[in-house]
Amino acid sequence: MIDIKKRLIEEIEKYEWDNVDDVIKSIMPNIIFSVDKNESDLSILNSRFGGAPAVPEDFVWPVQSLTNNAPLAFFFQINFEEIKPYDVANLFPDHGILLCFASVTDDIMWEYDVKDAFKVYFFSDTENLNLAKIPEEIPLEQRLAPRDINFKNSYQLPRYPFNYELGDDISEDDADGIDEVADIIFDKAIMMQHRIELAKGAGLQPPTPEDDFYTFFSHNILQGVPFSVQHYIAEKWSDLYKKYDKKNNDRENYINLISFEMRGKYGYGFSMNGAHLYLCMHQKDLANLDFKNTIAIVQNT
Repeated sequence: MIDIKKRLIEEIEKYEWDNVDDVIKSIMPNIIFSVDKNESDLSILNSRFGGAPAVPEDFVWPVQSLTNNAPLAFFFQINFEEIKPYDVANLFPDHGILLCFASVTDDIMWEYDVKDAFKVYFFSDTENLNLAKIPEEIPLEQRLAPRDINFKNSYQLPRYPFNYELGDDISEDDADGIDEVADIIFDKAIMMQHRIELAKGAGLQPPTPEDDFYTFFSHNILQGVPFSVQHYIAEKWSDLYKKYDKKNNDRENYINLISFEMRGKYGYGFSMNGAHLYLCMHQKDLANLDFKNTIAIVQNT
């Protein structure tokens, strides 16, 4: 397997910069993930979409309070103990389970900023968790089959907003260049993935890339700077976070907890339109393992 950071630096050095060293400093780690195409065996603590959530004995299933108190659909869970080996930035806890539920009745999830569109729960103690019983009121089309999530660490040259720690060290031209080159690198990688997938689906010989560099880029990402379909996520999060803390809402405090394209036809979404979900946190909330102010944002093309 290639050294992804070294390979990324090689790509950066193909372009002209005012100060290439500062551009290289803007590289940041992230964690990308894939989802099993086939249904997985249901395990209590594995990271996965669908199935039944791992919950404590006194867990109360969340409901949609705005309309008819319908139970929310269980979306996914991530086990931080599984993620930790890939957490180069050391932002996530060593253990614990995060659950995410979505309100898909009456399409409330598309109004992501309303109450109960999404709910997350974090349980640091995983020793006494058991699989919950799915409420009978949840229809079959809102019950995702279990599909395991597979993680690997990667690096990215982030689009705007890039690494805020560099501040004014980056020239305006280099800042614009970072945005442009980041797009080029990402788009080429995603295009190669699509070409290989289409060729295999058609029974044709897929293209042969020079290495596996293209496999380290994905819309499915934890940490880092996610792909924005519409507005820049950090800025949108900053506006929404004001209701929790008016004094400490700067966009550089944004953490991409997890973001991905919700792909219903592949078993990790509730529709076929491919909208993107972004779960966002404040750095201090993550450090304190306080997930109650997690903000969900949905963007669609």
